[in-house]
Amino acid sequence: MTDPSRFTGLAEHMERHLGEVTHAQPPDLGGRNRGFAIGFHRHPEREMVSAASTGVRFQEVEARMPEGFVCSALPDQDFDASYLVHVVADRVVQSGKGHEYGGGYLNDEPLIPDTEVVGLMALPHPYMPDDFHIFRDEAGASVLQVITLIPVTLLEYHFMREHDLQALVAHWRDKDTDILDIHRPSAI
Repeated sequence: MTDPSRFTGLAEHMERHLGEVTHAQPPDLGGRNRGFAIGFHRHPEREMVSAASTGVRFQEVEARMPEGFVCSALPDQDFDASYLVHVVADRVVQSGKGHEYGGGYLNDEPLIPDTEVVGLMALPHPYMPDDFHIFRDEAGASVLQVITLIPVTLLEYHFMREHDLQALVAHWRDKDTDILDIHRPSAI
């Protein structure tokens, strides 16, 4: 069992970077205890909300270190962002296998109705400083990895497979793609 005292200050760390928690979904959403809750953060300067899992770190998961998952989106897409976090966090808890940066999740059909999003890439957060991605305890030891889930379309996924992740990120940058917009069209 993971010692909860190792995570003293984690809530403050998340709020310092993502903004204040505005509301949350409990662990028993949907009638069963899924092993994690989801907090909703509103960034104080950027037009961005983030859904962040809390509690996956206490589950039996095979990973480099305990993990937390975040998906950031435009302010009116907070529910969609929370669903994407739920999909990955629930899969991690159920399978007992964590994610690494560069990995992801691909679905056969859109994850969010009326969107082109069929997958999620596990990456460092594109709008956060490096100290956001690893939470350290009071002694300075790394105790939790924050993995950001970036929605991708099927065409973007195939582009990444044909080239590589760096090429996709460069393409997004070149096309000025708003990756916070879960309802955006494919950049490819």
